[in-house]
Amino acid sequence: MNNKIKYKQVKNLLDTESFNALRDLIFHEDFNWFRKKTMTCGSKTDLGYFTHSFYNEMNVTSEYYCQHILPILNKLKAAAAIQIRANMFPSVFYKNKTSEWHTDYPFVCKTAILYLQDCDGGTDLKINNKAVFIKSEKNKIVIFDSDVEHRGVSSKDSDFRHIINFNYFLK
Repeated sequence: MNNKIKYKQVKNLLDTESFNALRDLIFHEDFNWFRKKTMTCGSKTDLGYFTHSFYNEMNVTSEYYCQHILPILNKLKAAAAIQIRANMFPSVFYKNKTSEWHTDYPFVCKTAILYLQDCDGGTDLKINNKAVFIKSEKNKIVIFDSDVEHRGVSSKDSDFRHIINFNYFLK
């Protein structure tokens, strides 16, 4: 990526079998979700979301990390993970809304968002002070520099929006 573009999209990141296995896992009714009070640190306007941590604070935090997450990190050419989590945003919380603009970390790294479903929600990236909308399409990933501000965009045509958020260092 160059300084002018700051992001890229990759469709069909995973082969169909791997993607479907990951999606089936996360969409399963017994998958463990944990509620976070706010989407962005210090927010007083949002109602939270649900998350499943795969990796955090220099530790693997999910039994599904090796099978489902490591292959994606290899595709991303990641040298080290910082934090990786699945997020589930209930549309009823955010009808016609967005989260607050934010960056995930205050240091140089990469952020990637893997979309697990097709819906009219997605992610806004702030590029040259303008919002660039990235639509949620299953098996598409958007990769951007950590200094790019972004925000989640709620879905009106789906009850939940599911993503996996990756923060990592490049090799």
